[in-house]
Amino acid sequence: MAFRKTPAAAGEGACAFDARARKAFLDHLAMTSNVAASSRAAGISAARAYAYRRRTPAFAVLWQAALAEGFARLEAELLAEALRAVSGKVSDATLKSRAQRQRLGLSLLALHRAAVRGAPRQAPTPADADARAALAAKVEAKLRDIRARVKAQNAAQG
Repeated sequence: MAFRKTPAAAGEGACAFDARARKAFLDHLAMTSNVAASSRAAGISAARAYAYRRRTPAFAVLWQAALAEGFARLEAELLAEALRAVSGKVSDATLKSRAQRQRLGLSLLALHRAAVRGAPRQAPTPADADARAALAAKVEAKLRDIRARVKAQNAAQG
């Protein structure tokens, strides 16, 4: 059985990465930091976006700026979620799971921070580790406070 290339795969009739598509791509990338989703929003393939970035230095700079903005937005959302008070009856397991997801998300963002800023990846310095430990301690203290309030609310209700 022979397989035919689709027009998009063959490069025939594929959507051009015109100014409108580039703007849609960069806007979506700044919101999500997700290249695949941003490509779909622009109506192009991710491969086409990467190829255009390799060929066009000015677009590569815009890509980096949008990606950095997207990562900053994601980091702010993770921090806001970590510091948000829990309302209602919530189990300790749920709180621990939530804290674990937030720590994982913040750790992944920290690993990609240098790459997003265009710098080569470097090993974390002791100052970076101290800052992360201080932030983790602050988040853990906030979560302990939330757990205590939830426990007190549950005891008062039940």
